[in-house]
Amino acid sequence: MKKKILFWGAKYKAGLINDLILKNKTVDDLSNFSVDYIFDPNLSEPKFKTNATFSNSKKDLSSFLQKSEFFVVCIGNELGMARHLISLELEKKKLKPLSIISKTSSLEGNNYIGKGVQIFPKALVQLNSKIGDQSILNTRSVLEHDCIVGNGVHIMPGAVIGGNVKIENYVTVGLNATVLPNLNISDGAFIGAGAVVTKNVGKNEVVAGNPAKFIRHTEHKINLEIFK
Repeated sequence: MKKKILFWGAKYKAGLINDLILKNKTVDDLSNFSVDYIFDPNLSEPKFKTNATFSNSKKDLSSFLQKSEFFVVCIGNELGMARHLISLELEKKKLKPLSIISKTSSLEGNNYIGKGVQIFPKALVQLNSKIGDQSILNTRSVLEHDCIVGNGVHIMPGAVIGGNVKIENYVTVGLNATVLPNLNISDGAFIGAGAVVTKNVGKNEVVAGNPAKFIRHTEHKINLEIFK
């Protein structure tokens, strides 16, 4: 009998992850796993084709939790806090986080990879880097040597993080952005697409441009009432 996975989230990222699992394109052999249940409180139906049972109902969620063994939280972009805190709630329900790491990504030796990490095709992680729980390295992103990435971080496609960079929790690094070496990106920061970051970024700061400049502050919120 296959091990049952619950997807939290039913948009396009869930579809990409579903494809990696179905076609056995992950580093870990997931041929004995199946996506049986999909929950998304904000949708009426999934945004991709699937045979899994879908619901947006709290009542059905209770049933899904009882029947599932593993989970993947399939929400990205600037929703890193939500992805991480929802994952912690699912772990309290005795489900196990499943990491999704593409076979075509490249993880050099001596790295620490946290729980529920998603690493997409052609991403590169160099030596001696640490990736926190529920973080995402999207397609063709580059994380150079000796970097520290916190929980719930999203490094978007084509972004390059230079060596010895510290990225704290819930940071989003936009498409094709570049973070120069030896910098600190504080909790909750958002780096715009194509930005070139040449200096430290403060907590919850949104920066953009080349060189990146402060635009405004952002705020991270998550309602976990559905678990009560």
